[in-house]
Amino acid sequence: MAKPGLLIFDGDETARGQMRWAFSKDYDIFEAATRAEAVDIARTGQVPVGIMDLGLPPKPFEAAEGVRAVRDILSVNPIFKAVVVTGLGERDDALRAIDLGAFDFFTKPISIEEVRLTVRRALHTHRLQMESMGGQPGASWPGEIIGLSQPMQEVFSKVRKLAEVNIPVLIQGESGTGKETLARAVHRISSRHSMPFVKVACDSMPEPVLAEELFGRGAEQGKQRRKGWLELADGGTLYLEEAGVLSPAIQKELQERLFARSTDKHSSFEGRADTRVISSSTRDLKAMVRAGDFSQELYNRLGIITLSIPPLRDRGEDIYMLSLYFLKKHSKELARPVMGYAPGTADAMAEYAWPGKVREMENRIRRAVSLSGKKEITSEDLAIPACAGGPDNAGASLTDTREAFRKRMINEVLGRNFGNVSRTANELGISRQYLSRLIARFNIKISR
Repeated sequence: MAKPGLLIFDGDETARGQMRWAFSKDYDIFEAATRAEAVDIARTGQVPVGIMDLGLPPKPFEAAEGVRAVRDILSVNPIFKAVVVTGLGERDDALRAIDLGAFDFFTKPISIEEVRLTVRRALHTHRLQMESMGGQPGASWPGEIIGLSQPMQEVFSKVRKLAEVNIPVLIQGESGTGKETLARAVHRISSRHSMPFVKVACDSMPEPVLAEELFGRGAEQGKQRRKGWLELADGGTLYLEEAGVLSPAIQKELQERLFARSTDKHSSFEGRADTRVISSSTRDLKAMVRAGDFSQELYNRLGIITLSIPPLRDRGEDIYMLSLYFLKKHSKELARPVMGYAPGTADAMAEYAWPGKVREMENRIRRAVSLSGKKEITSEDLAIPACAGGPDNAGASLTDTREAFRKRMINEVLGRNFGNVSRTANELGISRQYLSRLIARFNIKISR
C-alpha cells in the first residue's frame, strides 16, 4: 500500500533533514523551502498533511511569511492540514495561522512523538473529509454535502447504506439546512442515478394545479393526455418538497399510485409508476399524524428511513469548512482574487447563530466576494457581528454571562484533564484548534 504524502516545509535544510529522518518510514516525504514551492505541492491535492515552520525566508525570525504561506496553501487546497511550528514567543502568530485554517500548532522545542500523533490525527481527519466530499479537494459529497461534525457523519452513514436499498426516505430539518441537496445526493448514489430526479415543490401552487401537475391530465374535450411528474419520474426518484402541506385527497391518491400492491384493487390505477419517493418537511409529520392532519398510512410509507439534518449552528467545525468551500466556489465563479478570511472572522462565523442556515451562509459569502474587493473577507463584509451570539443576543450583559460561563467550563474541563488540550477538546465536543483560539481569547493559563 502506498504511503500517504507529508509535506515538510522549512527554510532550514538541516531542520528538513531531521523531520525527513523522523517521518520517512511512514510517509512519502515532499519538501519545500519557499512559499511558492509549498503552494505548488499543495495545489496538486496529492499531499494531505504538512509540517511547516512559520519562520521562513526572507525574514526567518518573523512569522509573517509563514502566515502568508498558510493562507496561500489553503486558498488552493482548502482541506490541506497544516501543522505549524513556531517559536516560544510567537503564540499569537500561531493562533493567527489557526484562524486562517491551520490544523494545529506546536511551539519550539517540539516533541516529535506529539507531532507524530497530531499528523496521524490530521491524516485521519483528511481521509474522513475526502470521503465525505467525494474524493477531490473542493468537491462535494455528492452535491455540496460537506461536514465532519458528528451529527453530519451520522447522516452520511445512513446515506451510504441507502445506496444498497430502494426504499422511501423522509428528510426532516429546518428551512435552509440543505434537504434538497441531500435528496439529490441520495438519488446520485442509488441504482436509479441515471434515471430522472423530479422535484415537486408541494407548497408552491394551489391544490388543483398541484394535483394536475403531479398526476397529469386525462384526454378530454379533444385534448391529449399529459403525463404528470409522477409518471415522468418513472424508474427514477420523485422528490416531494414540503410534503406536510399535501391535502388529504392528494395524500390518498399518492398512496394508491405509489404503494398499492399487485393484489390491491388500485394495482391497475392509470399512471401508477415505479418511482422511489424522497420527501422532506420542515414540519413534524409525526405530530401532524397525531393531530389527524396527515395520513398515518402514507407517513408509514414515506418515513421508512428518516434523515434529520441538524441546523448549521449545531455543526461545530463544519461552519468554517463550509465557509472555505463557498469562498473558493464563488471567488472562482465571480473571478475575484479573494485569498481567505481576515483574522477573527472564523470566530465570528463560529459564534453566529445562522438563522438562515447553510443557505444564508452561502448568500452572505457570495455577496461579500462580489462586493468587498479585498483579498481577505471580514465579518463586516459578511454583515455579522465580530463577536456575535446571533439574533437571540439580548445585549452586552447576556453576552458577558455567556462568555463567563464558557471560560469557567473550559477551565473546569482543563483542570480535570490536567491541562491536556486534546482531551479537553474531545470532552467539550469541539476541535483542538478552536479550543486553542478560545484559550487565547479568554487568556486562560494552562497548568500541567
